Amino acid sequence: MDEHKKHPVITVLLREIARIKQNHAYRFLLFGGPIIGIFLLFFIFRQGTARDFSIAVVDNDNSVLSVKISNALNAAPDVAVTQKPVDIFQARKLLQQASVDAIVLLPNDLEKSVFQGVEASVPVYINGTNVLKAGIIQSSVLTTLKTVSGGIQLKKLMLSGKNREQAMARVMPVSISKHVLFNPYTNYNYFLNSALLFVMLYLFTFLSSIYTFGNELKLGTGPALLEAGNNSIRLAVLGKMLPYTLIFWGCAMVINYLLYVIEGLPLNGSYTFIFISQLITVLTYQMMGVMLVAITRNLRLSLSLGGAYIMMGITFSGLTFPTEGMPLPARFLTVLFPFTWWEKIMISQSFRGAPVREALPYLCYILIFMAVSIAFLPLYKRCLKDKRCWGKQ
Repeated sequence: MDEHKKHPVITVLLREIARIKQNHAYRFLLFGGPIIGIFLLFFIFRQGTARDFSIAVVDNDNSVLSVKISNALNAAPDVAVTQKPVDIFQARKLLQQASVDAIVLLPNDLEKSVFQGVEASVPVYINGTNVLKAGIIQSSVLTTLKTVSGGIQLKKLMLSGKNREQAMARVMPVSISKHVLFNPYTNYNYFLNSALLFVMLYLFTFLSSIYTFGNELKLGTGPALLEAGNNSIRLAVLGKMLPYTLIFWGCAMVINYLLYVIEGLPLNGSYTFIFISQLITVLTYQMMGVMLVAITRNLRLSLSLGGAYIMMGITFSGLTFPTEGMPLPARFLTVLFPFTWWEKIMISQSFRGAPVREALPYLCYILIFMAVSIAFLPLYKRCLKDKRCWGKQ
């Protein structure tokens, strides 16, 4: 087939493939960066839950009961007794040096007070610098202490003549039946990687789009691009985006395989809808890259703003801090990021198994970002032709 008979999209596509082969930055944005980031995050959070946080037990009682409590704490899955300092002052020094994350002080006459029926306090000191870690340690230590305390009360009541059922009714007059929905294992791999892996994907999608379209302005090759696209900005943009779209959609499939096949992430809804939403979100971020370049006409500035925009999207999506707890202005900002709506699609279809019609509005919001970005194509075309926009870093 002669060159002049090729479809403009094919001509632009071949031109872009040649540029990718010649520039290592393109190859990093397409292959190296996404693959390294995806697998790094996958292995970081693969354990799923944080365990064996270091705690110190100061045993001032040295009784059978204090040893039992210490052993029970060490057997708890979330904490591990790694230090047994002789006094609270040595324990405090360990806490200040970050050698341990918490101190459990078993006071003098602990066993004697318990068996005399006198309330015995067990002070617990927790490093609250890391809120997540402190919450896990507090929950684990308190659960262990309550379990030991409940066992002691149960034995005392049974020794007083009550049967096991009567004793249990006195120890736990109200029983709690807890059911954790949609993430029953409270697995951080499910919770974080289902979002962070796609953040990594969309970050490189956005930055690669900014880089490839911004490079046309930086190098002053806009007229050649339009010529290859038969002077159609739509065909030119389509041809340039196509290899990146296919590669990043392939990366999305790799993420899906890691999450759903390797790690067993729940898939309670429509995978087809998730599959289509991933493609649309990838296309949206690509088009937003074109829009940002058209507005700033500066490659370096566009890359800086693009990276900041993606990172802000994580913050305002409600992933790390619930949107319900944000101030009202911050809650309004959450709608300005496609990732917010992608995360809602993921939760809706993967975890909750909600009907597709519930997730359709979220996909429509993402399409709005795409439509707005497409409206800036004429501006980008003018930039490609305008020599004043060329050569800017």
